Amino acid sequence: MSEKILPELPENFKDFLDIPYGGLFGNSALAQIVEEIVADPTMHYRPKYLEEMTGRKPKTVRDALQKLVQLGLIENVSKDSHHPVYLVVVESKKFIALSLLAYALLDDRDKTRCMDTAILDYYHKNLENQDKPLAHATASPEMWGITAEREPHKHGFVIAEGV
Repeated sequence: MSEKILPELPENFKDFLDIPYGGLFGNSALAQIVEEIVADPTMHYRPKYLEEMTGRKPKTVRDALQKLVQLGLIENVSKDSHHPVYLVVVESKKFIALSLLAYALLDDRDKTRCMDTAILDYYHKNLENQDKPLAHATASPEMWGITAEREPHKHGFVIAEGV
């Protein structure tokens, strides 16, 4: 059985493997929580779970979650104020940008095209219909009165502008 040989990471990358976003934002509780929620945006997050995942104290996690709610990255979906449950606001541009950043770090490290694929997917789902013209027109030059000698039609020029 052949084993796949993975490339050795450069020494300078190894320092940042266990730090959220490759060390770009430091190793704060906020960065750790952001990394967790971007990794699985469909999960219902409870403070206790995030305390266990990050190794941070309850107050630190609560403060970070409060900040993320203020920023509109997550929302508290629980009616019980003593036991909050948070969901990621996946429609948030901040969430989308953080997801793309996570893919960019993978691409730079592993030489993949995850970010390109994600951008293309985002374009097709969210931008393509906004960007398309409402109509396409095709016509022969003769139809518009343009002759081979490039003289204008006897009734004047016809000007068409796109949408």
